[in-house]
Amino acid sequence: MPDRLLALIVGANRGLGLGLARELLGRGYDLIVTARDPAKATDLAALAAANPGRVQIERLDLNDIAQLDGFAPRVAGRVLDLLYLNAGVTGPAHKDGMKATIEETGALMFTNAVAPVRLARHLLGNVRDGSGVIAFMSSVMGSVADNTAGTSELYRASKAALNSMTRGFYHAGLGGKKITVLSLHPGWVRTDMGGPSAAVGIEESVAGLVDVIEREKGSQKHRFLDYRGAEIAW
Repeated sequence: MPDRLLALIVGANRGLGLGLARELLGRGYDLIVTARDPAKATDLAALAAANPGRVQIERLDLNDIAQLDGFAPRVAGRVLDLLYLNAGVTGPAHKDGMKATIEETGALMFTNAVAPVRLARHLLGNVRDGSGVIAFMSSVMGSVADNTAGTSELYRASKAALNSMTRGFYHAGLGGKKITVLSLHPGWVRTDMGGPSAAVGIEESVAGLVDVIEREKGSQKHRFLDYRGAEIAW
């Protein structure tokens, strides 16, 4: 075993991704982190400078298919204890299926559901067999069983699609590898996406998420959990 574990966080330049990077560094992980434009990821650059030799920053835009499908060779030979796919968008401001265009719907579904699972497939060979974890940033809004409000229907649909594709990946995409796959809800968090009125701070959320990952690693199951470890109905 290496002295330090290695995690790859996709979408780490701000908010929950940046918070996860800080939390994992504090727990002894070395990091590979991605940002769409590393030149603008000043907080991430500062984190790397404060932890010399422990943070590798890579450029990745999940909406750029050439970057998405060409990313794996850039981490060739690196063994990941954790792959955390955090990138996602809220979709069109109207949030309404009655107003949605083909272009809006396609972009939302690709970014939130297709691209994360596609990248996980590309990076599967890097994830440590047995104890490795692949975690997807899902949302309770992706729960069909829990949808009693009907609001934000496009975003909900994209996260439900992510959950469905992740379940398919777990059952048919692991190629015999023994890996834990987690669909994680971070809570309603005070980020640019969650807004200032959200109930949970970034530090509380990411500490809980990493606790859940540490608890579940080695289980080799696929579970839908919140940041406190509570099961969420599919």
